[in-house]
Amino acid sequence: MARIPQGQIDLFIASASDVAPKEHQDLMARCWFNLAKQKRTEPIIHDYNDNWVKITGNPKYGIATIFDNDVLLFAIAQYMSAINHGLKTGRRFQFTGYEFFKFIGKEKFGGKGYADLWSALERLHHTFVETNIRQDKGSRHHSFNWLSEITQVADGTTHRGYEIVFPEWLYESVVEKKLVLTLDEGYFDIRGGLERWLYMFARKSSGLQSGGWSESLYSIYLKSGSKGSYAEFKRSMKKIVAKKTILGYSVEPIQKYNHEGLYFLRDNELIKLNSTNRQRRGAKLWRGDGDGTT
Repeated sequence: MARIPQGQIDLFIASASDVAPKEHQDLMARCWFNLAKQKRTEPIIHDYNDNWVKITGNPKYGIATIFDNDVLLFAIAQYMSAINHGLKTGRRFQFTGYEFFKFIGKEKFGGKGYADLWSALERLHHTFVETNIRQDKGSRHHSFNWLSEITQVADGTTHRGYEIVFPEWLYESVVEKKLVLTLDEGYFDIRGGLERWLYMFARKSSGLQSGGWSESLYSIYLKSGSKGSYAEFKRSMKKIVAKKTILGYSVEPIQKYNHEGLYFLRDNELIKLNSTNRQRRGAKLWRGDGDGTT
């Protein structure tokens, strides 16, 4: 891949501290990442209505994981903080390992932590995304890597941090269109990949609104991009739902049209009160083979 000349992209340096994690809305309704830490080379494909997404990974590195996505969450949070304070941003972004680890709440890190961070950057750089989402009518098909460039910044033999280049599609939709949602501070404490994405899904679909959100379990399975079978997915979901809550959301198994489903509602007393005797929001399609989109 051809490198972008240094002078053609404005440099943005991480500076904000204690910023809340934020995620791009299009990356929450469906999972664009490998849910497991084990390498995945099988493509993730979403095809719904007039939109489609295909994610592939380099055979050497595999598809970027939902844990690698922490880097994107960090950068998006820094961008939004800068915008809110009237600061200039750019697609070329510099940060230190210390700033990143502080953001995700990792207090102890050493050589392995930095090695793992670089591996995450490599997977993000070598994961290839093709989609027509958020494109102008004249240009539908768009392709990019999660990170256009990755560099370790050094001063002689001293490691100074990292420099990455955000893809134009992601940068513009975050900085110019502000298509982001704030995540709960406890997000980085979620250890399971599926549970991480399920929280994302609840945050995007149910949000902070009264009425919550209901959807068929099979539809959620399709949106998760899970590599396993539907039966395996159901077993995993049963364990997660048994906890009764997914980081600020109550989760209730339900039946509708003879199909299994889930109902999500923000775990907030005022929202619960306002939701009493109120029609539940939900996906229009509840077919066993439906995609559940509204």
